[in-house]
Formats: sequence, structure tokens, C-alpha cells
Amino acid sequence: MAIDINALPDSSVGFKTHWGIDEYLFTAQGNDLNHGRKADKITADGFGLRVKNSLAGQMEGNAKLKGVAAMRKGKMGAIIGQRFGRTSPVNFWYAVEGLAQLAPITMQPSTISDFSLMAKTKDAVEYDLEMDARGDFSDGVILLSPKNLLAGATGAGPDDDNSTFGGSSTAGAYFQVHLWALTGGTAPTVVFKLQGSPDGTTWTDLTGGAFASMAAIGSQRLSIPSTTPIPAHVRAFYTVAGAPTEVQALLGGGRRPDLDA
Repeated sequence: MAIDINALPDSSVGFKTHWGIDEYLFTAQGNDLNHGRKADKITADGFGLRVKNSLAGQMEGNAKLKGVAAMRKGKMGAIIGQRFGRTSPVNFWYAVEGLAQLAPITMQPSTISDFSLMAKTKDAVEYDLEMDARGDFSDGVILLSPKNLLAGATGAGPDDDNSTFGGSSTAGAYFQVHLWALTGGTAPTVVFKLQGSPDGTTWTDLTGGAFASMAAIGSQRLSIPSTTPIPAHVRAFYTVAGAPTEVQALLGGGRRPDLDA
């Protein structure tokens, strides 16, 4: 297909952005998001070369957010404060084009390194939040949207078809699930897993692609090793037990880039 060189680029507006950590959604408590990515530059110049030669080294990710601070118990400020300086990472994510299925999402296990408050007499109390990557940050799509409550004992999300964007890949993948509601029924549980297909018709479970069973709200991150092939088609599958009346989750995932390419 020919490329239309006069076509306008795809774009989105900032108010569509959502973000959160672990089992919490902080969409309305932020008005400025900056996610920076950086790789160390390694100088690899050699004798006889007239052009400098640089290699990419270790990568780092840094997320900065600003907004109105809600500090009461159970609100954003208190939740962030409980996780500040913690040794275990939080599961941070953001989506700049809304929460529809197959919309883009970025995920980053993070350490909260800065949380500052600013109170002004004639203005709202504001905050600055900074989170540094504790592991690989990853781009992907929303495979299960919280806009659609999970229905039935089993079900699957939409097909993330990568056929026209390189097809199958060989370097593994990353996934995060954020369970926001699991209510009603008798001792309800939900299990999430990932499935792959070469053609979008015949589906099998991805090797290493199952999350641990969840009996309460929470979050998990899943890393499928870089030696694992990922088929061209990927989807999320869930199994619910205990007949809960409300199950709401966000599950996102993306292919691991082949850094040796």
C-alpha cells in the first residue's frame, strides 16, 4: 500500500491520559506527565575512523507527574506516602489515548524517589512525583479494559494482531494486571493468563504466561523470558470462580524488544 505523504500524523490530547500504580487509579489526580527514557552513550571510536562511533549502554526510565494533591487516608497522597522509599517496586502504568481495548499503554515497575507537596494560599495543594524504573519499562496495548466488567466464568479479550507489524517475535514479552474490583459471590477468585496464535483462530497458552490466582484487589507483573517466542496474535484469557457480581481489571502487555538486533 502506498504511503500518503500528506496525511496528518496520528495524535492524541492530554485529557485522555490515565495513570495509576498497583491497584489504584489516579486519573483525576494529575495534570502533567513526563516519561523520559535514556540510554548511556558508550564511545567506541577507533583508529582510522573519521566519524564518531557510539553504542547504546544501559537504559533508564524516569516518570514525573504533577497535579492536585489529595492527602486524606485512602487518597493518592496517603497511598504514595505509604510506598515512598519502599524496597519493593510499584507497578506504574499510563495510557495516553484512553482505556479502550487495544489502546496503547506503557508499564514501568518503579521506585518512588521523590514526592513533594506545594501549598499556596490562593491555590490548590499540588504535588510533584518522581518514579525511577526498577526493571524494564515496556510499551504495549490494553488487552483487558476496565471499561468492560468481566462477564461469565471464562472469557477472552480482543486479538492483538501483530501480523502487519513484524508478525511473531522471539524476545519474550511483559504484562501487567491491575485488579480494581472483585466483589460479591462466595470466596471469589480470578486467574489471568496470556494466549497466542499464529492465525488468530487456534489459541494456546503462552509458556510462562499465567498470573497467580487473585482473591482480592491488587497488581502483578509478568515477564516472559527473552528466549521465548511470541506468536503474531496475542490475547488475554480469564477464569473466574465464586460467582462474583463485579470483576474489573486492567491488563496490558507488549513484546520485549530484541536489543541485539
